[in-house]
Amino acid sequence: MKSPKRIIAIEEAFWIPGTREMYKPEAAQWLDRVSKGLLGDIAEGRLRRMDETGIDVQVLSHVQPGPQGFDWETAFRFARESNDWLGEIVKQYPERFFGFAALPTQDPVAAADELERTVKNFGFRGALINGHTQGHYLDEKPFWVIFERAQALDVPIYIHPAGLPQPVMDAYFKDYPQLSNAAWGWAIDTGSHLLRIICSGLFDAYPKAKVIVGHMGELIPFHVKRIQRGLRQGAPMKRTVPEYLHDNVFITTSGVFEHASLACALSTIGIDNVIFSVDDPFADNAEAVSFLRTAPLSENDREKLAHANAERILKI
Repeated sequence: MKSPKRIIAIEEAFWIPGTREMYKPEAAQWLDRVSKGLLGDIAEGRLRRMDETGIDVQVLSHVQPGPQGFDWETAFRFARESNDWLGEIVKQYPERFFGFAALPTQDPVAAADELERTVKNFGFRGALINGHTQGHYLDEKPFWVIFERAQALDVPIYIHPAGLPQPVMDAYFKDYPQLSNAAWGWAIDTGSHLLRIICSGLFDAYPKAKVIVGHMGELIPFHVKRIQRGLRQGAPMKRTVPEYLHDNVFITTSGVFEHASLACALSTIGIDNVIFSVDDPFADNAEAVSFLRTAPLSENDREKLAHANAERILKI
């Protein structure tokens, strides 16, 4: 199969020096283990892994929970330090790395200001927010200022999974914690998060706002028609779920390298709204690129998935 002309991956994680000491010990140890100790490997080591598999560009974002896991004062300091650090990496390797900002969502106005600072000062391509902020989700009205600012800047907000709220853990996963993360819980939580945003009317208030979710759409593409049928009564939306998905939502392939899943996503959301991602260093670059190269796509659609959609949406 012919390789695409360029490969851009946009959900690629790192952590800044000192993160291991700031995160809860069990969380830091788990992240270190599942990432094979590569979260701090920016520059030469990461570039070598990219070159070995033909990945030209990564859009980097700080690993979860990021600022969402701290109190306000710590979150603000952590977001600034993370963004300043990433800004230097982007400046040092302008052809290989771009950035998504970390935002202190405990104060939505400050988060919007930090988004604007990073876009204007560092050329960041948007922001990545890790799930809920102490149990509060982005559909709640106080957070809408972030989307208002993102729309004005013409950049997307990437919603990434993080640890579930304790009531959810207690209700569903108390006896099955192994199901609470990437196996099942994260997809349910992040998919629900996106559906809450759609149902809230946020995209009606900000019709040019753009949201990205990973992992082949966090299960939503598999249930679009059923979701729409269930929302026929009582949801205060001006458009249908498929219309919001087409106009405001983009999904990535991060961590889901299955052609059947891709076919489902393409049939419900369309090739123009799907972007290649790996989820490096948690997923394997070689497996992801092999999936991309062997996907049953036309040459034009393969180029869209590999790089053209990212170039259009993120202005790379």
